[in-house]
Amino acid sequence: MSTAGSTLCLLTLTIPVVILKVNLFKLYYIDTFDWLSGSHSQHQRRSGPLKDFEAMYKYSCRKCPIRNRCIEESDNPTSTKNMVRSAFEARTDTLATWGLLQKNCLLLEADKARSKSALSDRLRKVQSDRPDETDDLEMPSTMTKSKGSVIRRLRPDKQFDSPERSTSQSPDYLKPVAPPSKKGPSKPLRRLSTTKPLNQVGDEDRFWLTILNTGRRIALPTNGEMSFGRFDPDVGIPPDIDLSFEDREFGLIARRHAVIIARNAEHTIEDLGSRAGIFLNGKQIEHGILKVKDHVSLGGVKLIYDKIPAEVFEQAKSKQVRHKLVVTPTGHKFYFPINRKIVIGRADQQVNFIPDLDLSHEGEVARLVSRRHAIIRWRYGQPYIEDLGSGFGTRFRGEVLQLGQSIPLKPGDHIWLAGCVLAYDIET
Repeated sequence: MSTAGSTLCLLTLTIPVVILKVNLFKLYYIDTFDWLSGSHSQHQRRSGPLKDFEAMYKYSCRKCPIRNRCIEESDNPTSTKNMVRSAFEARTDTLATWGLLQKNCLLLEADKARSKSALSDRLRKVQSDRPDETDDLEMPSTMTKSKGSVIRRLRPDKQFDSPERSTSQSPDYLKPVAPPSKKGPSKPLRRLSTTKPLNQVGDEDRFWLTILNTGRRIALPTNGEMSFGRFDPDVGIPPDIDLSFEDREFGLIARRHAVIIARNAEHTIEDLGSRAGIFLNGKQIEHGILKVKDHVSLGGVKLIYDKIPAEVFEQAKSKQVRHKLVVTPTGHKFYFPINRKIVIGRADQQVNFIPDLDLSHEGEVARLVSRRHAIIRWRYGQPYIEDLGSGFGTRFRGEVLQLGQSIPLKPGDHIWLAGCVLAYDIET
């Protein structure tokens, strides 16, 4: 064998071995260096679950600025909404959590509405600007106008027997706009708010619970659910009614102790797995229907169920009574005057803002309250509560207040402000 042949054979055997060694060096030493320097962890974070979720869905639920609104306006039960909100706050959201929100994603619905409107505009513009090429063509003499002709099969809506072109009526959007008729002076603009009532029945069929040791009255909804428990800063599911102040000497109230379900002014109480349980007229129960004068015990708090007297609502309209709000977790009282707007929120020294009712002094319970969370306005001689676009929303009688919705306050009503619960009542 010649020297050239031996050299070629040797190179043929050596090159694959060199390439293999280079790949092994890169795989071991370079990847090991990336791991020690942290590049591997960064790559893992970039290709982690968040990137997989964002690749599957158009919008990132974790980065969405209106995620809380999507959660509240979804069709999920209240317990599911609370669990989803807690998962995002703790950064433990999963693909299933995103799927619950993507079904009713508000950003996707807005994109569909915009695309539909833009597509309709483009179609109308194209149809109005496109010339009718078939009408401008002259039909050869060799072509017949019989019923089975090619032209009739292609354009059955055209009438070729008539030499004149058929003119269609102009669409409404191409017609000239009539001059506006002269009218009187316009009325002043009204506020974008509504006084649409909640899904409730009349005041004559309302009931409440009265706490025996403090006298606090808790008006119950006529339809819906209302949860009872205590505030816990480590758990992001605060109840609608906070009993921690009345239970401060016993410490038996669970975070979510019980729930009262209302159907057409009939109330059923259910235990939510609390350690102390529920006692109805001295007997421990899992669930039961409430009747007038029933005694209910939740941990160390004793309550009595009764119908709200009709004269209470008449007294609330009198100018002789005092209106108050009680911060239920701390027991602090705030009296507010008649016919004066009361902004409820949290002070911020950086922007030099202090609301009329400052909840920043209430501690951890008001941590999620917005600076301008809600407002109380006076209409028809009674106070109305309205949410001001707060970050975590306002609940009233177990239901979420929509932006601009204004609901009248009645004695015994409780206002849920991102976990901080205020009780409204009157004093004669």
